Amino acid sequence: MPTSGGAPGNDRLSAFVRDYLQEHDESERGLAARAIDPETGLTLQHGWINQLKKGRVPRAPELWRLRALAVAMETPVAALAQMAAAQWLGVEVADVQTGEEERVSVTVPKGMTPAERERFIRMAEDIARHLKE
Repeated sequence: MPTSGGAPGNDRLSAFVRDYLQEHDESERGLAARAIDPETGLTLQHGWINQLKKGRVPRAPELWRLRALAVAMETPVAALAQMAAAQWLGVEVADVQTGEEERVSVTVPKGMTPAERERFIRMAEDIARHLKE
């Protein structure tokens, strides 16, 4: 099932979850047991994680789901949100650290080759360095 609005074949968040489960030799149930949103207390069900892993979630996950997943996977929620934006909205963002807590985010234009994308991100990093001066 294609995700709404995303680029065909873009399954960034789904692939991240699949890779995580495989690399950590973890079950969907094990991940779900730890996936508790710290703000609402809501929990993810293993069936939803299974659907996400298979790319069968038809719309972008709600923020509480991303927070719960972030806790369980020990991953920044912002990173998961960027993956979700790429998968469901077709929006790819380059996040450039400019200080300890400061960041600059830029939208990466669609249709770039991997080499063009890397060059674009290097240019954004260069601009961010100059902003610090």
